[in-house]
Amino acid sequence: MIELNADQCREILEQGRVAHIAQIDGDAPYVTPMSYAMLGGDLVFRTGEGRRLEALRRDPRVCVEVSRPREDTGWESVIVRGRARLVTDPRLEEEAIAALLAKYHSESALGFSAPAVYPEERPVVAIAPEETTGRASGGGLSAATRPGRL
Repeated sequence: MIELNADQCREILEQGRVAHIAQIDGDAPYVTPMSYAMLGGDLVFRTGEGRRLEALRRDPRVCVEVSRPREDTGWESVIVRGRARLVTDPRLEEEAIAALLAKYHSESALGFSAPAVYPEERPVVAIAPEETTGRASGGGLSAATRPGRL
């Protein structure tokens, strides 16, 4: 494994397209993919009513993972641990929505558009990183470095 420095982690978080958020839902883990943006050091996203939001309300502790392929080593991944909070400041909410729209507006294959993806009833959630770590597989795609080390 190759340890990534803070600048490398920040780049992956800024450029990543899909994150996976791990939550505690009662007595079981719960992981879902999500679209997100970085805003002032926080990771922000929107979500609607459902299991993800209910789990966040019960227990705000989360772990978010963003990964991408890397030609020279196979893959690189960043993990952010922190606590999710519902954004109540209207200015910050507007900034988060603008950041999400700016990041995803050109991805028509995902069908992202202001009216369809960002209806008013969907709250903005922010995660202030408490711990950020990053790693890359080393030495190419040998059996010891593939994801899951298969």
